[in-house]
Amino acid sequence: MMVHSGGKEDGILKGDAPSDLEAERNEANGTNGIPPASAHPRSEYIERISVPLNDVPAFTPTKKLRCAIIGAGFSGMMMAHKLQYKYAEELGKLLDFVIYEARSTVGGTWDANTYPGVRCDVPSAIYCFPFEPYPEWSHFFSRGEQIQEYFQMAVKKWKLDEHILFNHRVQDATWIEAKAQWKLVVQHEGREIVDHVDILISARGFLSSWHWPEISGIHDFAGKKVHSADWDHSFDYSHKRIAVIGNGSSGIQILPEMAKLEGSEVISFQRSPTWIVSRHAPARLLGRDDPDPNPAYTEEDKAKFRDPEEMRKYRKAVQAGVNKGFKLFVKGSDYNSEMTTFATKQMSEKLNNDTELCEKLIPKYELGCRRITPGTGYLEAFTQSNVKLENNEISHISAKGIHTKKGEFHKLDVIVCATGFDISQVPNFPLIGRDGVSLAEKWKDEPESYMSLACPDMPNLFFFTGPNATVGHGSLIFSLDWSAEWMIRWIQKMAYEDIASIAPKQDVVDEFVRYGDQIHKTLTWTGGCRSWYKANRVNGRVTATFAGSAILYEKLVNGRLRPEDFEIRYRSANRWRFLGNGFTDYELQEDNDLSYYVPEVGEI
Repeated sequence: MMVHSGGKEDGILKGDAPSDLEAERNEANGTNGIPPASAHPRSEYIERISVPLNDVPAFTPTKKLRCAIIGAGFSGMMMAHKLQYKYAEELGKLLDFVIYEARSTVGGTWDANTYPGVRCDVPSAIYCFPFEPYPEWSHFFSRGEQIQEYFQMAVKKWKLDEHILFNHRVQDATWIEAKAQWKLVVQHEGREIVDHVDILISARGFLSSWHWPEISGIHDFAGKKVHSADWDHSFDYSHKRIAVIGNGSSGIQILPEMAKLEGSEVISFQRSPTWIVSRHAPARLLGRDDPDPNPAYTEEDKAKFRDPEEMRKYRKAVQAGVNKGFKLFVKGSDYNSEMTTFATKQMSEKLNNDTELCEKLIPKYELGCRRITPGTGYLEAFTQSNVKLENNEISHISAKGIHTKKGEFHKLDVIVCATGFDISQVPNFPLIGRDGVSLAEKWKDEPESYMSLACPDMPNLFFFTGPNATVGHGSLIFSLDWSAEWMIRWIQKMAYEDIASIAPKQDVVDEFVRYGDQIHKTLTWTGGCRSWYKANRVNGRVTATFAGSAILYEKLVNGRLRPEDFEIRYRSANRWRFLGNGFTDYELQEDNDLSYYVPEVGEI
């Protein structure tokens, strides 16, 4: 009989064979299934919760938990490091874990995205594992290739691949209530493997699952068609007429690279412009007067960074600047107004103050509505004779090129789809939770989560960068660290307190999301632009970014739990069974200080 914090019971019918977990509970409860009938409901209740003594020290786990992590990108490796190092001694006794990675190597986003010009628009100094700061970055914003090299180096150094099963793709995940476990079906080299885990962690990320844009005739094109997330490096793009569809981060980075190619003619297809701005000269943090928005680090810089204290000091300065920048996202703020004026002037200068280009490429919507990017070389490319802008909407694609809704036709050799990723947050495999609830169905209109970390009806399922994560501000890598700490706290609590399953309550998530909507109304992310923050809509809820600053998210999540927000179900009829025989293991060990709580002299 399953009992949870809400007082509701999930039992079995008389005559039913007990499930695995039910049998475990019956043994814990000292019953053989259904408690005997009683003349008084109160007596029946008392009898049911009167379980036998659990004759072990308090907090002794009743089983070793098993955890599966899906994905070996930054999120998965962050969690692996916690489990293998920071909490290894403790959690090694409580938990076994495996990492399923569909690709043949680590890196996630940075293994998948290798298009020309790929860079991270987060400063390199803070785009690295907290446990492995890196003094060798080449630039303030690093190339994707260098990030992947760093990533592989860190994984190898810390042996974080010991628990990874490569080329293992999770095909199906189903919650089995009777076992309080997830049943996973994993595909590997044409065969299916079944795994049962107590805890499932999605570390899949959101910048690797791509799809072709929904444009009529996209597959009728007879020339070369390529997606930014599946770049074909074997093809020669020079001396070609190239269309770049999209002006998100990938399109902004690809376009100037295509424009550099010998004999190329490039057309940028975009529905609306985006803000391209460098908010400050990064070299100032190093005491240099260099206006370059992406300065190279000198050998002197790198030598200085090899001193861990100097590296930390610089990282703190960069992170502080990023965190201060959250004020930019407040609608109508003086800072937003000031930066809008600055950005407009900066963009105009990069466009040689060309009136027509400025009219088409400088946004009218709020600065910060879409992701702001430094976009090195992007605006300048439009001043070249071989680059053209097409902001009329695409009607369809035919064998030889692209047709616009205004009747124009552009003959092409290559179409580059820089059209982003599947940002629905729904896994690309069936994920069925409690009572048969499908996550795809639950999130088909708008994904909603508990602080981007968990979802109602999905017990023991944790997310890195779920809906409303800190993807619009701050450092994503640090937020992954905080998220991992939150998950660790739940794993500890579940192991020590005889907990079978946890899931956030629906009303808690409803209230969290609705209040977040109120905060979002004050922020530029709800402005008048089409953005992936709003599922590529102009109007609609912000489903991607957290409603608040990175500092607020840290205060909410970093190692802190709110158990009152969760439906908790236990492994026995009495939630206090974890008290064991009344002793703690600590006091049964020789030479332990049994008066540790007596304060020191002068201690308050």
